Amino acid sequence: MGFLDSLMKGEEEKNETSSSSGVPFKVNVNFSPLRLTAMRDNKVNLIVRIANVSGDDQLVSVDASLPRNQLVGFEPTCIHKMIEKKVGQLKANETTEIVLPIWANNQTKDGNYPIEVTVYAHYLDYSKVINSVRKNISLRVV
Repeated sequence: MGFLDSLMKGEEEKNETSSSSGVPFKVNVNFSPLRLTAMRDNKVNLIVRIANVSGDDQLVSVDASLPRNQLVGFEPTCIHKMIEKKVGQLKANETTEIVLPIWANNQTKDGNYPIEVTVYAHYLDYSKVINSVRKNISLRVV
């Protein structure tokens, strides 16, 4: 069993080094449904899954931004291109999920639309930022 123990110990050391890299979150981003339909009033949900991989509780907020010159938005009229959600305290090793609706209208053209999602860790209140994780993704409109 010494050989198997050494293999398991090696995996544990790799996991410890990846979680101690200073990044407090593991962030996954997906869409439900996978894409929007062009030239039609519809929406897609941007699902941001945040896992606190640090050993401490974190005060968390999420920012997302869409391209300014395109007809997609965070409400049905497609005017608002940025959104901020204050999640609150996220306990150590806890996971939470944030759902942000993204709307298209009858003038939205087909193509790929870049979206930038940033998750912030705050100190005491939302005015001070300790760390952040940024994800760039693309929304497909067909």
